Amino acid sequence: MSTNKGTTLRKDFLRYVTATMASLMVYSLYAMVDGFMVSYGVGEYAMSAVNLTLPYTNLLFAIGVMFAVGSSTIIAIYKAKSQLSKANQLFSQNLLLLLLIGLTISVIVYLFEEPIGRMLGANEITRDYVRQYLFGLAPFACCYMMSYNMEVLIKVDGYPQLSLLNVVIGAVTNCILDYIAIFHLGMGVFGAALATGLSQLLVCVLFLRHFVGKHNTFHLSRFRFDWRIYRRLLPIGISDASIELCSGAMVLLFNRTLLRFIGQDGVVSYTVIAYVNTLLTNLMVGVAQGTQPLLSFYYGKSSRTECHQLLRYGLVTVAALSVASFAGLYLFAPQVVGVYLTSASPQLLQDSIHAFRSYAPAFGLMGFNIFAAGYLTAQERSRCAIPISVGRGFVVQGAVLLIISSVFGGGAIWWAPTISEVLCLIMSGFFLSRYLADQRQWLPTSTDQQIGMTDDAF
Repeated sequence: MSTNKGTTLRKDFLRYVTATMASLMVYSLYAMVDGFMVSYGVGEYAMSAVNLTLPYTNLLFAIGVMFAVGSSTIIAIYKAKSQLSKANQLFSQNLLLLLLIGLTISVIVYLFEEPIGRMLGANEITRDYVRQYLFGLAPFACCYMMSYNMEVLIKVDGYPQLSLLNVVIGAVTNCILDYIAIFHLGMGVFGAALATGLSQLLVCVLFLRHFVGKHNTFHLSRFRFDWRIYRRLLPIGISDASIELCSGAMVLLFNRTLLRFIGQDGVVSYTVIAYVNTLLTNLMVGVAQGTQPLLSFYYGKSSRTECHQLLRYGLVTVAALSVASFAGLYLFAPQVVGVYLTSASPQLLQDSIHAFRSYAPAFGLMGFNIFAAGYLTAQERSRCAIPISVGRGFVVQGAVLLIISSVFGGGAIWWAPTISEVLCLIMSGFFLSRYLADQRQWLPTSTDQQIGMTDDAF
């Protein structure tokens, strides 16, 4: 690899990864801002109710991620092969399908709000808060899915900075509307949900402006619905989607386990942890998904050297972020917890700080598993990626949580994520070593001698 080639690839990696990380962190702020505003404006138990509804929003994002990652991988390969007509049709078909799915989910929430609330863990303290939050979000289900889908695809189209700008505009709008709804209009939890939904609608409109304009390489077009493409698309996207879906399932399982062994105060403590966990998970997912358009492009070109270089870049980035995350959050746990639990009792505050620090080692490990799954997904190795994502997200972590809480009691609950991340790290190392062993069997091809991708390629 020439110096110029390596420099170009490194710049592309930094450009896409930083934009994706920033976008996903801003998406994380939606729930964090809601929790912060609700905690100050209504109370800590209302804030815990917002946490109880996280599995619902995780489901919406999981569907959006599944279609976004699957379609972006295929569209990037289409672009590499100059098959833009197929890219346009797949993009258009996906948006219509997500719109229909979103409308269906909205109707289901309105019809079955009470059993959904019970399933999420609402009790006599939080039931009304959960109902209000669900009703505020329900009309915007399709916006959640479509906005994230287009956020990923606009990067594949070559505009990562525009993607970030639109997401930031949505987040700022959410903050302003949250403040007005809660503190000026007295709309409480319902107002926080409504503000979040309206900001998602705004982001959808901003993204659509790009794709109906002239400055794009793929756009809305007429299409004939082709269900067969989803045999390829869904297995690709399900690995990344399982991160969101399993995250929601773990929030549900954690809440129920905490209610059983610790009580409602345990859910309050976990709410703060869940917000930070969502932020850091999206930070690490940003590295994986930011690498994905580049990796899929070079995979489509069969450029093995660039694929391996991107693996090195990603692992170094994740390692640096992991060390900084663990050290910073362990040291500043009292300050982080104090931001949300301003009116909590001294005992609840102390218990929450202890729980946060016990959970913190998982923050230093999750990035390697998330990046390994994302890297394998981008090369259509879903059979390797899915066990990592599902394992760390729910299966392994859920099993560890249930076992150690039953054996050692409520205090051990906070160590379950760290133990599960270690177990899944072993699995990630195994799959990546197999992948690298397979690559060493390849013979050099002319595409490995190509000049690195320039900005014009995206």
